[in-house]
Amino acid sequence: MALAVLLKLALCLLCSCAELVTVALLRGVALLVVAVVQLLRLPGQAGAAALEATRGALDAAVELAVGVARDVVSAVVSAFLDFLWSVVTGAAELAASAVTELLEAARDGGEEAAKLLEAALEGAAEAAAATVAKLWESYVEALGIVVDNLN
Repeated sequence: MALAVLLKLALCLLCSCAELVTVALLRGVALLVVAVVQLLRLPGQAGAAALEATRGALDAAVELAVGVARDVVSAVVSAFLDFLWSVVTGAAELAASAVTELLEAARDGGEEAAKLLEAALEGAAEAAAATVAKLWESYVEALGIVVDNLN
C-alpha cells in the first residue's frame, strides 16, 4: 500500500510537471503568435499614417496653389483696371484739349477749324486703336502669367 501511495504520488508529480511544461509551452506559443500579429499590424498602421500625412500635405499644397492663383488674378484685374483708368483719363484730356483747340479755331475761322477737326479725329482714331492694341497685349500677358502660375 505504501508503494501504491508512493507510486500515485510519483505519477501525480510527473503529471503535474508535464502539465506545467505543457502550459508554459502553450502560453509561450500564444505569446509568440500575439507578438507576430502585432509586428504584422504595425506596418499597416504606419502605412495608414503615411497616407494621412500625404493627404494633409496635398491639401495644403492645393490650398496654397488656389491662394496664389487668386492673388494673381486679383493683381491682374487690379492692374487692368488701373491701366483702363489711365487710358480713360488720357482720352478725356485729349478730348478736352481738342475741344479747346476747336473752340479757339472756331473763333479764328471755319477753315482752320475743319483742319483741326480732321486732325483731332485722326488723332482720336489712332489713340483708340493704340488703346485697343495695348489692352489686347495686356490681356494676353496677364493670361500668360495666370497660366504659368497655375502650372
